[in-house]
Amino acid sequence: MIKKKLKKVLVTGGLGFIGSNLVDALIDHGHKVVVIDRNKPGIFKPENSKAKYYQMDFGSPEVKKVFQKEKPEVVLHMAAQISVPKSVADPVGDAENNILKSLGLLEIARKSGVKRFLFASSGGAIYGDYPVFPTPELRSVKPLSPYGIGKQAFEYHLLQAGNEHGFSTMILRMANVYGPRQGLKGDSGVVGVFCKKIALGEPIEIFNKGKETRDFIFVGDAVEAFHEAIDSNEIGFVNISSGREIKIKDLFSTLVKISGKKVDFKLSPPRSKGEILRSVLSNRLAKKKLGWQPKNSLEEGLKKTYAWFEKNKEYFHD
Repeated sequence: MIKKKLKKVLVTGGLGFIGSNLVDALIDHGHKVVVIDRNKPGIFKPENSKAKYYQMDFGSPEVKKVFQKEKPEVVLHMAAQISVPKSVADPVGDAENNILKSLGLLEIARKSGVKRFLFASSGGAIYGDYPVFPTPELRSVKPLSPYGIGKQAFEYHLLQAGNEHGFSTMILRMANVYGPRQGLKGDSGVVGVFCKKIALGEPIEIFNKGKETRDFIFVGDAVEAFHEAIDSNEIGFVNISSGREIKIKDLFSTLVKISGKKVDFKLSPPRSKGEILRSVLSNRLAKKKLGWQPKNSLEEGLKKTYAWFEKNKEYFHD
């Protein structure tokens, strides 16, 4: 087995749900980690004592000084405006965060001598209602929301920078990531919302009558894909997914069964026009290019996730 070279990695959004899990995994693998995040640590945003943190927005002018001081070899860009409904309500704000600020970060990274730039994109929002399932990696896509459009736009900026400047880039289009530390707002992840409400005994509202399907990938599997991508020479797009879909109403039933509780719920209409009806992504290319595949079944991942929410439910009250 070839021993992988340890690197200095800068993670934007490293206090977030996926970002904090990623920081822990990178440190466990032996990498040096620098984090840029505008938030402060908390129960959902834990700080790893072995990482170095800078509290600032990734679009701040001060970011350039961080790159000059820390000299990272790899950037993992995880920070973003993550809400589809918010992007529909404020497309200008979404574009400022997910396109313009990201483009500024890319230019700083490239000019600072960063060797590789990995971007956390969105598989579901990017592809829209594309009629092939599981959906393969597509260059020509039709997102249904400003959020998806913003992710797509930055993907093209990233690919152009790679082609123009010989810059090593890779785009990881993630399915619906879930797991411990997932946020509690309604647009930050249905698994987290369901787990919180089940743990607290609160009634649950299931939008679009639970008919939508999603491809859920456990956060531990998602972060391992990024770890594999750091040392890869591959460029372009890869889907990071389970390759399987489940209806939201069936997801709810599974979590209720795991919890062993009785839960009140109601079925409601769709919450916004930007939501897609069906999403399941092929992960064959990630297996081929990165030698990666998910290790946790949906039921295994949901058990780990619900156990975390039960353990920490005292933090969930408003």
